[in-house]
Amino acid sequence: MTESAITIGKFDGIHKGHQLLIEDVVRAAKENGYRSICYMLDFGDSALMTREEDEEILKSLGIDEIIRPEFSPEFASMSHNEFVQRILVDDLNVRYVAVGTDFRYGKDRQGDVNTLSISGDTFGFDVNIIDKLKIEDEIVSSTRIRKCLEDGKVSEASELMGHPYKITGEVAGGKKLGRTLGYPTINVDYDVRKKLPKYGVYASRVLIHASGDVECSDTCEFRGITNIGIRPSVDDGDKVTIETFIYDFDEDIYGRYVEVIPEFYIRGEKTFDSLDALTEQITKDIKKAKSEA
Repeated sequence: MTESAITIGKFDGIHKGHQLLIEDVVRAAKENGYRSICYMLDFGDSALMTREEDEEILKSLGIDEIIRPEFSPEFASMSHNEFVQRILVDDLNVRYVAVGTDFRYGKDRQGDVNTLSISGDTFGFDVNIIDKLKIEDEIVSSTRIRKCLEDGKVSEASELMGHPYKITGEVAGGKKLGRTLGYPTINVDYDVRKKLPKYGVYASRVLIHASGDVECSDTCEFRGITNIGIRPSVDDGDKVTIETFIYDFDEDIYGRYVEVIPEFYIRGEKTFDSLDALTEQITKDIKKAKSEA
C-alpha cells in the first residue's frame, strides 16, 4: 500500500485555517511520494458546504483522496490507540500527519496532539501540529463563519473561508408567481443540511452550468437578487426556499445545476399587503443591488 500523508478533522467549510493543514499535507506528500488524504469526520449535523462542494475545493487544493468514515457505534467506541493502530497504521500506512493544536480523537476525545506525537514515535510517522490561523486577532473557525452567516455577513464569511459561500443544486419547479409579476425566478433544490444565511434578500451572482438553451462554453455567470426564507407574502408553510431573479435572463433551465453566491445583504423578509406592493419592493431591491454591486 502506498504510504500516506494525512490530515484529520471535521473541516466544516474548508476555511483558511483548514487550508493550512491541507496545503501542508499536500506538500509533504509531493516531497516524499506519498498519497495525500483528507480524513473528514462527519457527525451528520448541518454543514457550511455540501459533499460535492467539499470535493471541489479539496481537489483544487491537490488532495489525492477524501475519506469519510461512517460514524458508527463501533467507530465511536475506538480508543485513541486503536484509531492510530487500525486506521492510520494498518489501513492507511501513514507516514505524515498534520493536525491543529486542539485536535482530539478516539473514544470520549481522550486522544490529543501529545498522544498522537507519542504514537508517531512508536509507529514511525511524523506529526506536524499547526497553530490556529488568526484574522483581525480572532481565530478563523467554522463557528465564526456560521455567526457571520447568521448576521447576513456573507462576504465576510466568504473571506474567512477563502472561497465563495454558495448555495448549489438543481433548478426546481415553483409556483411561477414571479413570472406573473414581471420578475421570473429560479428555485434551487438545495441540500437541506446546508447552513443558510440570515433570511432576507441578497445581491447575488449565479453560475449556470452549461447545456441546453443557454449559449456558453462551460459555465455562464449572471447577476441577480436572491430571496432566502419562507416568503411570508406568498407561501402558507414554513419551507425555506432559495429563489433568484436573474437580470436580463428568461431561459428555461429546469433541472440544470446552478450555484447561487450571495454577495451582500439588502433587507430582511417582509409581509406585503398586496402583490403590487411586493412588485414595487422587488424593483427597489434590484435598484439597490445594482447600485452597490
